[in-house]
Amino acid sequence: MNDDLLIQRLLDGTLTLAEHAAVNQRLRDDAELRGHLREIAEQAVAMGDMARQRETDTPVFSPRTPTRFRADRSVRLTLAASIAVLATSAWLWLGSSDALVLTLVDSSGTVVWNHGGEMRVNVNDGEKLAAGTLETLGETASAQLQFADGTIISLTGESELSFSEEDQKLLVLRKGSLSAQVKPQPRGHPMIVRTPSAEAEIVGTTFNLSARPDDTLLKVDEGLVRLKRLADGTSIDVPAQSSAVASLNSSLKLDPAVTPEPLTRWRFDFTTTVPPQIWRGIWRDTPEGGRMVASPYVAQKTKEGAVVTHFGVSIRTGYLNPPLALVVTEKCLIRYRLKQDAPAPLQLMLLTHQPNGGFGGNFECKIGSDELRPDADGWCELEIPLNRFKPVDRRPHVRAQHPTPAGNIVASFLLSSFKQDTGLTVAHFELSTLP
Repeated sequence: MNDDLLIQRLLDGTLTLAEHAAVNQRLRDDAELRGHLREIAEQAVAMGDMARQRETDTPVFSPRTPTRFRADRSVRLTLAASIAVLATSAWLWLGSSDALVLTLVDSSGTVVWNHGGEMRVNVNDGEKLAAGTLETLGETASAQLQFADGTIISLTGESELSFSEEDQKLLVLRKGSLSAQVKPQPRGHPMIVRTPSAEAEIVGTTFNLSARPDDTLLKVDEGLVRLKRLADGTSIDVPAQSSAVASLNSSLKLDPAVTPEPLTRWRFDFTTTVPPQIWRGIWRDTPEGGRMVASPYVAQKTKEGAVVTHFGVSIRTGYLNPPLALVVTEKCLIRYRLKQDAPAPLQLMLLTHQPNGGFGGNFECKIGSDELRPDADGWCELEIPLNRFKPVDRRPHVRAQHPTPAGNIVASFLLSSFKQDTGLTVAHFELSTLP
């Protein structure tokens, strides 16, 4: 495979795991290949500038074309959004080293670390990690990472984060969500977090960031974050208690908005409303109204690499537009209207974070099949009070740190039938408060 095709497949994400590991090692050993990748990334950024300049009819100089970079690929890079994705993919390959960057303080579920040609499944808590890529696999996975200066990064759900730190902290969140408590950074060297659609510049603050399929959602709790939309280079400052969405569609308005207060009551009706595509499940329109049917997802990976699959439906309020925060209290009651092909046990999980953005713990309630009493049409009305939820993690120190979900923001309500596909179907969800 020639170098042009190799890098094209790296940036497009079409390499196999074995090929990806081999490319990582080549980039570490081959300065010429790293330089070639740097040229492509630089040209991608320059061509993004050209696309933006053409919108304002301002003449610009053409960038120098790398001698080994094919002209037909240049045509494919003319859209700013595509260029942003390519630049994001290339960013952290440049200049990484073996220096230890951060510590995996705590984790749950499956955590995979990729550094150069090394890939490890189930990294141990307390390990110090060099620059690379960390993945949390499965809906219930999480990881808390700490830099030497005390800055804490928390990943939840299915997330992928590349990181390095030389002159400054550089992070790329390719998918998923993170929360951060950032210590004051050195003058002129802010922490940078990039997604496929945006770039955030942080001097010292507390915030949440989600990389969604078509945009990036930023919510700032404390401090100030500068958010740049990569599609057109527009930047705004997002102050405390505000949020903003940076889309691949540059025609959409980029403005900060005051973050609404968390709600303790909320309802989502699948019979009348189509959910966001990123929610777990398959939405189906029927003559009787919409339905959300459980879909398979990766619950975890074994140390041998085998995938454990469950079937479920998730409610992720942070992916609504505008975003929504739900806080659970001791008096909360969670309701579902659901049906299955045959009665079977279920599990309802609450994946939470603290109001300040830190990890709040994952909690579960196991529902026996005898609790489900279907009517003549097979539908069940399920009600679960908050006091039935227990920590998923069995480790004593984690249970002591996160004993209850009360007071936390719920990132996801995940209802599943475990490994069995029971045709689990949900008509509506409701969070309410007991009188």
